[in-house]
Order: sequence, then C-alpha cells, then structure tokens
Amino acid sequence: MYRLVFCDLDGTTMTFEHVVRPAVREAMQEVANAGRWITISSGRGYQLLKPFLDQVVINAPLVCCNGGLIVEPSTREVLYVRPMPLPMAQDIVRWCQQQELEAWVYLDDLETMLECRPAEGAVLRRDGAIVRQVAYPVSELTSPPHKLIVLPKSVEQVPSAIARLQEHLGDQARVMASSPRVIEVVLPGISKAAALARVADRLGVKREETLAIGDGDNDVDMIEWAACGVAMGNATPRAKAAADWIAPTVGEDGMAAALRRFVLPLI
Repeated sequence: MYRLVFCDLDGTTMTFEHVVRPAVREAMQEVANAGRWITISSGRGYQLLKPFLDQVVINAPLVCCNGGLIVEPSTREVLYVRPMPLPMAQDIVRWCQQQELEAWVYLDDLETMLECRPAEGAVLRRDGAIVRQVAYPVSELTSPPHKLIVLPKSVEQVPSAIARLQEHLGDQARVMASSPRVIEVVLPGISKAAALARVADRLGVKREETLAIGDGDNDVDMIEWAACGVAMGNATPRAKAAADWIAPTVGEDGMAAALRRFVLPLI
C-alpha cells in the first residue's frame, strides 16, 4: 500500500501550458481525502512554485530546488535547506553574462528572484512584479541563494550550454536539464531522492510505502528511490528507463492514471 506520493510539477502534474487538468486535481483530492500523503517534488524554487499551489492538492511537505529546500506549505516553515554557496552563485552569474545566457537566482527569502537577461539587463522580481532594475547583478548577491537556473535562448542550445557549464564547474555541481529550456545546477548530495527520504522519515512512512511520478532527468533518482517509480509518457529516455511503469502523457492525464492504478484502487 502506498501511503506517500511525490509528484513532479512541470510535465507531470501540470501541463507545459501551466495548467493542472481537472482529472489530475480530482485524483489528488481523492488521495488526500483517503488519508494518504501527497505532495509536489519539483526543481522549482518556492518562488515559482507558490503561484501554482492553489491548482494542486497537497498535504505533505513541499520539495523544492531538486531537494535542496523542503517547506511546510501551510506555514511556509523551512524544514530543510542547503543553499548554493555564495561564491559559486556569483561565479555562475558572471559566466552567464560572458556567455550571453539568461540566469534566474532564487534568493533566500522565499519571495524574491534575481533575473539576469543579456538583452534586457537584470531585475529583482517579487510575486511576479518587478521591484527594481539592477545594474550589477553579482553585487546584488549578498547571501547564499536557494538555487540558480540557466535558460539558453532556445531548446537547441541547451545541450551545448550544459556541456560548457559542466566543464566550467567541474565536480562542484551536476548540471542537467529539468525541462526543455531549463538548466539546473545541483550541488553534490542534493537530490529529490534524498529529500523524499527526509519527508518520509518526518511523516513516519516507510520507503516501501512511497510512490514517485516524474518526467525529467532530475526525476530519475526519485523514481529509482521510491518503492514504485512512474514515468510519464512524455518523459525523457532516462526517466522512462528508471521507471516501473510508464503512464500516459501529461496531456492525457497520465498522473491521474497513475494515482488510480497504484493508490486509489487500494483504498
């Protein structure tokens, strides 16, 4: 019996048009109503998860930043955090400026983003609104941020940008894509799998009682860690290879199908 379900957000719970389809929300509600735990495990930082929390049904700690941040959604209490070292964040922002790549930095207040765009300059944004322009982005970083993502101009540029940034960082971090145009920088020891273990332990749930559903390369470790790992029909080859079952695509309500196959029939 699966008592705790972890769901990726983009491409799993939510479509690429940023919509949680009714069948998915309904299935999540049924899982919660039955007394099971269900939550989101995303590469997104809290700042870019918050706008979508009213579309989903969750009742367990929220996994953000690929496992680098765990937040209690009802209170915003930070249960675990491992921020990016400040010198590394500053170095990556400088590197992105040299490479003419966009970089978004999730600051440690759970509210503010530093968005650096080559053509438009840098801004501080809070709750979707621009707070002010920033002339010197590196100087704006004064404390270790929760995470940083890199966004090339096109999907076609992603593999090359990943290779160049990984070479630049060496063994300081893993560089991977979490969605078609988003590049993640993940510190050693941080993973969705490690975060899942922390949440399960906090809730008193055994590993053999967990289910994970995802679609990206950054979901592979949690798909492998969970007792039952599900990859979406739109998942990457690596995610599919790690899965116990392949669900329909996100556009076909694949997550709802997984919940009805593995959780709801057993209730």
